[in-house]
Amino acid sequence: MMNHKILLIEDHMEMAENISSILQFAQYQVEVAKDGKSGVEMAQKSPPDLILCDIMMPELDGYSVLHILSHDPKTADIPFIFLTAKADKKDFREGMNLGADDYITKPFEGLDLLKVVEMRLKKRDASLSPEEEGKDEQIIAGTSKEVNLNLEDLSVKLQSRKFRKKDLIYMEGQHPNVLFQIRKGCVKTFKINSFGKELITGFHRPGDFLGYVALLENGSYVENAEALEELELDVISKEDFLTMVYGHKETAQRFFKLLSGRIDELEKRLLEIAYHSVRQRVASVLLLLSQETAGNRGEYIIKIARKDIANIVGTTTETLNRTLADFKDEKLIDIRVEGLAMLDREKLIRIQYQ
Repeated sequence: MMNHKILLIEDHMEMAENISSILQFAQYQVEVAKDGKSGVEMAQKSPPDLILCDIMMPELDGYSVLHILSHDPKTADIPFIFLTAKADKKDFREGMNLGADDYITKPFEGLDLLKVVEMRLKKRDASLSPEEEGKDEQIIAGTSKEVNLNLEDLSVKLQSRKFRKKDLIYMEGQHPNVLFQIRKGCVKTFKINSFGKELITGFHRPGDFLGYVALLENGSYVENAEALEELELDVISKEDFLTMVYGHKETAQRFFKLLSGRIDELEKRLLEIAYHSVRQRVASVLLLLSQETAGNRGEYIIKIARKDIANIVGTTTETLNRTLADFKDEKLIDIRVEGLAMLDREKLIRIQYQ
């Protein structure tokens, strides 16, 4: 928490003073911009560790601020959190589609603000190696999407493989000889315990890499990978991958960032299972899956089987169904033939951090 610099972009001075005071009490360094234009200038001149930005501002609104900063290499990877009125549900969807990391509804409790800020800063710090902290160069983040690395751009020989729904791509214990990148479709990775119970370790979408951990460790797969729908993968041989990694420093750094981000995400899920209620964990997983599967298409519907959702939550299907029924009664979700529809993501986020 110490020494992190936060840029607050807020045109309402009383609100800005209140937020600034809360953050300063928590020993954050806070800079305040009174409008979107000055906020962009301040961020570009001296990039902060995190940005809190109001949406409704004259001249340059929050969406425009995010658009400008996300296209500047010096500021593109700074965690960006929107501040929005509770009634403006459309703001959340539009903001997340533009690339915002999170949002906080007004009015909010000081503890809610600090929890969101702390979580986003921890995730940012985990994606930085010690020698990169404090530099002005672009930060390489910890997921395949954020790394923005495509095998087609690396001048290596590619093959393409197709899989049907429920086909296994690889199994735990097998030794890898290729690297996969998802071109089309969705994949789940999972482990099976001694009692035959499945524990899902991740869901992966187009742009994500599969199998790089085992290749980097020169070991075997520690999990299974299964196609959740019709799937198309780009494939590169183990030899070409290792030559590419050890022969190009930037490429190596990007894959190590992927590994760092993966460890951070798994650690977060273990902590949630240990300390969060089932209700909190279900809300967290629904938010994760709706982001992962919806992307920028604008419709937040989860089409993943209930059994798989229960496995990633770490509970039984029966307990999951009871929780989903409660969420439906509270009008947080709708249970449809095509899947689970998110009706009120704002309240789900609040449940996640309760």
